[in-house]
Amino acid sequence: MNRTYKPNDSTNDTCSGARASEAMPDGAVARIVSELENVVTLMRQSSMQRGYTSSHIYISATPSRMDMAILIALAETYGQAIVEDPRFYPVISFVAERGGVALVQQVLFGDSMNPVPSGAACNDVLSSLLKEARPAFEFLCSTWPETFMAQANTALRRLGFSTLTRPTNARQARSIRPTDDGANAAR
Repeated sequence: MNRTYKPNDSTNDTCSGARASEAMPDGAVARIVSELENVVTLMRQSSMQRGYTSSHIYISATPSRMDMAILIALAETYGQAIVEDPRFYPVISFVAERGGVALVQQVLFGDSMNPVPSGAACNDVLSSLLKEARPAFEFLCSTWPETFMAQANTALRRLGFSTLTRPTNARQARSIRPTDDGANAAR
């Protein structure tokens, strides 16, 4: 699994998210991520004060490390547009309400990976809106499969297969397959 994720330069005026040859400066990404972190934190605190929670999972008032990794990916992909463009409000709201891991799962896998289905319309909107972020999300999934693929690992264990783990060497990276015992148990 020798693939690399190269961030975007979305500082152009079109806010299209089209790939450019150079990445945004680290300072610009940090500023955007700081803005996103503040917005997500304020939305979560407001929701907690009103006693409103949209899911049965606990989400802390401040973004977790995984949330921050996802906010960084969004900032690198869309630049300042992720903060200023109103079409991205549902994305920020989704992260605030359900967390960044749920956002990545929703965009990459649809409702089947999330414990609280949000409807096909939501999945279609998020998937089309964040299509430029898919490579970054796929990179995060391959880097932390134990986090993003927890439900898949549970299903694999039930079937007798080995779980998805972070590759430790080149041979394992090329060949992530069920064990022979798991394959025979599934038959």
